[in-house]
Amino acid sequence: MEDLSKQAYWDERFLTEDSFEWFGDCSRLYPVLDQHFKSSPSRVLLHLGCGSSSLAEEMCNRHYCHLVYNVDYSFGILDKRRSIKTNQHVIDWIALDIRAMPLRSNYFDTIIEKGTLDVFFVGHEHHLWNPPEELKEKIDLILTQISQCLQSNHGRFISISFQQPHFRRPFLAKRKYQWSIQVHSVTDGNESVEYFVYVMRKGEQLNEEDQLLEEGKSTKWYWINKTSSSTATAKCFLKENDEQYLFNIDPIDND
Repeated sequence: MEDLSKQAYWDERFLTEDSFEWFGDCSRLYPVLDQHFKSSPSRVLLHLGCGSSSLAEEMCNRHYCHLVYNVDYSFGILDKRRSIKTNQHVIDWIALDIRAMPLRSNYFDTIIEKGTLDVFFVGHEHHLWNPPEELKEKIDLILTQISQCLQSNHGRFISISFQQPHFRRPFLAKRKYQWSIQVHSVTDGNESVEYFVYVMRKGEQLNEEDQLLEEGKSTKWYWINKTSSSTATAKCFLKENDEQYLFNIDPIDND
C-alpha cells in the first residue's frame, strides 16, 4: 500500500490500466454533485490526480462543467486518456505534481479530487489521532495551493475521501484557506462501504465549531492541531498557453 504514494507505482500500473474508478461508479456521487452543480455549473474545473478515472467526462455529460483540466503526474495515463477523448468534451490534460502546482491564482471556480489526498495518508493510518508534523505540513502545502488557485468569490473545492470527518476535518479547518466546510456521506447502495464528500466554499467563513477546532478548543472533534505550519506557499506562475508545466515534475522525487 505504501507504493501508492510513489510515482513509479502509478507509471507501471497505468501501462495496463485504461480505466478505474476509486469509490465505485460515479453515479453514486450524482445526488451530492447535483446539489452543487445543477444550478451553478462550473466554467473552469481542475481535476487533481485524475488517473484513469472518467469523472471529468461524467461531469461534462451531466452539464456540471464547461472546461476541464485533468491533472496527474503520470505522463503515460495522460497520453492514454487524451487519445481516447471524445470531441464533445472540452478537456485538456496537464502533467504536474500537486505538491508543487505552478498554476494561476484566483483562476478556477471548481477544484475536485477523488482519493488523491487519501494517498498521502497511506502509512499513517495508526497515527491519525496524533498526525506527524511532516504529514500535516505536506497536506497544508497542498491545501494552501488549492486555496490560492480557487476564485476568491465562492470558488469550490470538492474532496472525495474514505477518511471520516473526525480525521479529515482538522486538516481542512484553517481560517487561512478562507473557506467553509460542508460534509456529505455516500454509500455503495448496500451501505457496506461509506465515503465522504467534503465541499469547501472559498469566501465563506468556518462555522463556530470549526473555528474552535483550529484553536484546539473543539467540543465535537477530537483531533487537536496544537502547532501551526510554517511551510512556505509555492508560487503560482503558470500562465495560459505556457507549456513549461511539463518540466515542473521531478521524476526522481517519489516521496
